[in-house]
Amino acid sequence: MKISEYLLSCQLKMVRLRKKKLLPGQMSDVGAFLFVCFMIPFTFLWEIFFITPELYKEGGEMWYLHVVLGTIMLVNIAGNFLGLWLVDTSTRHIVVPSKKIGENWHYCASCEAVAPPRSWHCNVCNTCILKREHHCMFAGYCVGHYNHRYFLLFLAWLWVGVLYCIYFNTTYLWNMEGVFSFYAVLKFIFPLIMIMTGVDMSTAQVAIFFWSVHVAAFLLVSVLLVYHIHLIYHGKTTFESNRRIANYDLGWKQNFIEVLGKSWKLALIWPFGKSKLPHNGVDWDTEATWKLEAPKNR
Repeated sequence: MKISEYLLSCQLKMVRLRKKKLLPGQMSDVGAFLFVCFMIPFTFLWEIFFITPELYKEGGEMWYLHVVLGTIMLVNIAGNFLGLWLVDTSTRHIVVPSKKIGENWHYCASCEAVAPPRSWHCNVCNTCILKREHHCMFAGYCVGHYNHRYFLLFLAWLWVGVLYCIYFNTTYLWNMEGVFSFYAVLKFIFPLIMIMTGVDMSTAQVAIFFWSVHVAAFLLVSVLLVYHIHLIYHGKTTFESNRRIANYDLGWKQNFIEVLGKSWKLALIWPFGKSKLPHNGVDWDTEATWKLEAPKNR
């Protein structure tokens, strides 16, 4: 093995965490980032300490059951969001010889460096991203090779979590008298304005606000989750799909392992578990090479 190839393999053995420019670089990202950071813990506190005690006897078996389930969801949502936000998936730590250009590698004028296949420059992050998927406004950072797993599972657990919250808030509001009236229509249309202006700062109005946010989040996350599962199923990223690049479809099972890692069962339930990815983000199997290599790997 050449020295340059050895150094490259050593650099990619450990996943690095970003230590600089942790906050989003543009204002639209800042708003989305702060909203997620605010809503995740406050939703948990609201549902566990205000809603569930109204539906179940506090200290009872059902209450403790929902506290445990809610905590599991919180850990997975927050843990995967941290991975999405903090894991460095850029090419800034990769040093490669210039002769690589032409072997599906390309020169990035912005970074003034050679970038590997599936890596593209992000003007917001101001760097090339390994297997660039897209720039995520909620994390203020790009989704790429090393944090793709966290992005997908963040969406999946968030989908479960908001559906769970919708059930509780709907049940809570349904049991309240006078909530569903003509005047209440305005409360559902402008929930936050009602609270901020002081027109209605009751617990019921706060519940309406959370219900509205969760319904909107459920619709958005459902669309995003279906879209990205479809992309992964076909071995593509958003960037590649937009440019009709379809060279990396290794079969749907392997395509998901490429994202979730070899210990995908652990990754599904524990965001801090290690799940080694089959590829290093630099050297990729194509559909043609996988037909030759797959039998050996199996």
